[in-house]
Amino acid sequence: MATLARLLSSAPVPLFGSARTAGMFAVAKAKALPRFAGWAVPLGVGALWFVWPAVDDNWKIEMGLKADPEAAAKAAEAAAAAAPKKVELSPAAEAKVEAAYKVEEYVETDDDKMLAKAESTGDYSYFEEKWEAFSEKSGRPGEDDDDDDDDDDDDDDDDDEDEDEEEDEDDDE
Repeated sequence: MATLARLLSSAPVPLFGSARTAGMFAVAKAKALPRFAGWAVPLGVGALWFVWPAVDDNWKIEMGLKADPEAAAKAAEAAAAAAPKKVELSPAAEAKVEAAYKVEEYVETDDDKMLAKAESTGDYSYFEEKWEAFSEKSGRPGEDDDDDDDDDDDDDDDDDEDEDEEEDEDDDE
């Protein structure tokens, strides 16, 4: 084993003379590598910047690093074939579509005029009368009966309190 190591270390290497001298040089330089570790990423990016354009596009496609233009063209053809046909509208329908976004002109009503007048004078009695009339029309007959129910409930509560007071008086005797 020692003979093999001596034989390999004495093998000639250009610039260094022997493999042993080249190995000692490599070990000495390897000790300085941690100082240059911060440069690994920038140097790698710079090397790829120059090498990447030279890489064949077919290889990039095979490795999945680039989209296949032929497959994209086939997918576009399939999508075009599956797309719905264009809808033809009648001239009347086209006119309605063109006029759909247009707002009708605003026409001021009597209530709008009354509101403007009321705002300027501060007198809203006209609208109060309309509201009262609306309230009467929209209410159901007998709808206010639930107020009477509330009064009855209050009377029942008062009766319960009276009974409690009577019991307390009986207990005191």
